[in-house]
Parts: sequence; structure tokens; C-alpha cells
Amino acid sequence: MQIKPWFISVFFVGSLTVAASVSAFSIPQPQAENAATKVAFIQLNAKNGDAEAQFLLGLMSISGRFVHIDKQQGIEWLQRAAAQNHPKALQALADLYYEGSLVPRDLVQALNAYQQLVEQGNPLARFRIGLIYAAGGEGVTRDCRRAVDEFSQVGDAVSLGNVVWILSTCPEAEHRDGARALALGLELLKSNQGDPSILDNLAAAYAEMGDFGAAVKIQQQAIDALEQNPQMQTHAPEFRLRLISYLNRQAHREALPLK
Repeated sequence: MQIKPWFISVFFVGSLTVAASVSAFSIPQPQAENAATKVAFIQLNAKNGDAEAQFLLGLMSISGRFVHIDKQQGIEWLQRAAAQNHPKALQALADLYYEGSLVPRDLVQALNAYQQLVEQGNPLARFRIGLIYAAGGEGVTRDCRRAVDEFSQVGDAVSLGNVVWILSTCPEAEHRDGARALALGLELLKSNQGDPSILDNLAAAYAEMGDFGAAVKIQQQAIDALEQNPQMQTHAPEFRLRLISYLNRQAHREALPLK
């Protein structure tokens, strides 16, 4: 199953950028001659309960920078800082558990941390919660309604595009709403009539409404627009498969995989 390109694009939007790995975080890089002293200072402050020091020591332990790598100990230091509502520690824990590259993926833990970040006013955290509920898995039940709610509250064009997609393609019929998806998709199209993802979403909405003629027309426009966008060429096969579905008068259904 291919991930929806609309979801991929969010990670390149400046206002919605999240650290993809520990290497993306800022860690002090002292000169060789005083590195040991500064590391010892961070370790002492961490043991004395300083949340910022705990956060830094956690990242250092997970990445193995300036100290021996110890991922479990690193997680424990991040958890101590997060327990003091340190926003960077919460963000680090959420992203690490969500991405599952440096530590095993744990969506329940990620969801808990993102929810705390939402309470601190972090819009990106709400976006990630939307992604988790849109896909489900690993202890979290897919909930298209909740995903739509979260994306709607974020409210930017990428998030609203996700709303159109989910309302059009959610596997559970009770969470689909073709009329709402179509209205929102047409509104988004006004801002960028040549965006292949907006067109792809809109075609799915027309198909959900049973207007396969319009779905075929718009999906072909999406494919034509896609050919003008080199960065999205890898998604051409899935766009064409959806066109075939609409030609066969079949609406598209998709549960989103997490990436």
C-alpha cells in the first residue's frame, strides 16, 4: 500500500517540520579539550533534576555522542525531563516512538507524548495524532472520525487535504462523508488548481459521491499535473490505479500506513 503523497508533502512544509531523528536535535559540540568537562557538568545537572540537562543527556545517550551509547538509559533521561513537562523532551520521545528507527515503535507512548504537546499548544503534535488515528495499529485502533477532527483543528491546507482524503476513502462507511469532502476539496482547489494531490483528493470525493465521470476527469487532470512535478513521479502508478478504479465505477478505499 502506497502512502498518500499529500501526507508525505507535509514534512517539507516549513511550518510543519518535525525532527526526523536524534541527529536533527541541537546538541552542544564542545572543543575536544573541554568536552569531558562539559559532559560531566550536564551529567551532574541531570542527576540533580535539571530538565534541560536530562533532555541533553538523553539525546547524547541515545545517539552515542560524547558518551557511550545506551538507548534505554537515554529514553529514561528523556522520560525524566518529560515528566517535568520539558517540551523538547516530550517532542523527542514522541518522535522517537512514532518513527521507530532508533527505538522500537510504540504508538501508545507516542500518542501520549503528542497529546501532552497539544496541551502546550503544539500544532504539529495534533497533526501527528491525526496521522496515528488515520492509520491505527500497534495498540492504537484506527479512528477516521478522530483523525478528521485532529486535522480539522490544525486547519492548514495540507491537513484539510487529509480531511478530504479520509472522508472519501475511509474503509468504515460510517466515517465517510462524500458531500463534505467534495465541498472542501473544491474550496482547496481554488487556491491551487494545478496541485496533483488536491486533484487526486477531489477525484476520490467525486467517486465517493458516485459521480465517476467527474472522478475520471479530475483524476486524469491529477495525472497530467503529476507529470509536471518530478518530485512526485514515484506516485504515478497509484494515481493511474485509481483512474482505472474510477473507470470501473469503483470508489477508492484506503487505510493510511504510518511512515
